[in-house]
Formats: sequence, structure tokens, C-alpha cells
Amino acid sequence: MKKNKLTGMIFMFVIAAGSLHVSAQERNRGQSNSRPEVRSDRQPASSQKDSRRNVGTISRDNAQFKKEKVKVVATRQKPAGAERVVYNNRTYDYNNGRFYIENNGRYIQTPPPRGMRIKNLPSNYVRVNFGNSLYYFLEGVFYFDRSGFYEVVNPQIGTIVDALPADYEKVVYNGYTYYEYNGILYDRVTTSYGRGYQVVGYLE
Repeated sequence: MKKNKLTGMIFMFVIAAGSLHVSAQERNRGQSNSRPEVRSDRQPASSQKDSRRNVGTISRDNAQFKKEKVKVVATRQKPAGAERVVYNNRTYDYNNGRFYIENNGRYIQTPPPRGMRIKNLPSNYVRVNFGNSLYYFLEGVFYFDRSGFYEVVNPQIGTIVDALPADYEKVVYNGYTYYEYNGILYDRVTTSYGRGYQVVGYLE
């Protein structure tokens, strides 16, 4: 009787150990992809009026910026290893996901214009899926892969990202406060994954 009981206990222990091993393997597989990714099913947990979440394209003259002066980030030295990019007859220096223009001996950080293409992105970009589109999100800028080049684009309205650059602007339009960066308007939302910022429109 004691022998049968001991055998049963050993059998249960082996089953439990095997289950723990399989669970550990599943967790490790889930962590093996180090590239951050935002999935397309991240819908806001609370619904609001469509007019707030889809303002379309609006004029800057119709939007009220809470800050009267925009903070300028500049350096007197050209960033080491910067790549020269010319777009619409304007020269930019590109380094590690950031763009600079030279002005009176200073290099001023500036968002890139829509349509600009670059050959490479640094490894810290985030993949953002929305609908059938895959964007590469870096430093508040959305890129789309076009034949091996990364083109600066406007994302589709409804796209959600986890965070914005620290130098975003707050904008009031139609009584609502939005977050703006590089001409893209966002509304702060709460999703099943936590806080996010949803694209609601564009400034021109």
C-alpha cells in the first residue's frame, strides 16, 4: 500500500515538473523578439464622439497652441557621423533618427518633412501595425518602407502609439485639447494595453 502511494506521488511530481518546463519555454519564446511592436487591435477602452477622434486636416490658423514659443534644440557642432540628405532643395543632416538644419553656425533639430526618404533607420524604432499598413515609428516620426527606402509619411487616422517625444505641443481645437508633433494631432486614450496616443488629424 505504501509502495503504491509513493509511486503515485513520484508520478505527480514528474507531471508537475514537465508542465513547469513547458511554461518556461513558452515564456522564453514570447520574450525572444526584442523588437517593440504595437498591434492594430489596440482600440480605446472608452468611446467618445467621432468628431473628437477624427478632425481631419485643419489649418494651423484654426488651432490654438498653448505655448506661444516653440522650444528650439540646437548644437554648435555637427553631429558626429551625420548623413547629408537633400529634399526639396533643402539640406538636412541626419543622425541616429534625428534631423538637423544648419543656421548661422548652429545645427537646429527639426522634424523631417513628409515625402523625405532615407536609406537606414537605427535599431530602436517601433513597428506599428494599423489595418494593412506597417509603419516604423521613431522619434515621433512615421516611416513607410518603399522599395528599400524609408519614407516619412502621415499615418492613418486611428493609429495608436505608446508614447510621444518630450517636445510635443498641446493644441486646442473646437474646445478639445490634443497633442501635436510634426504636424500630426493625437488624442490621449486608454486601451486594454494601457495609455496610448491615437492619431486624430493633421495640421497644415
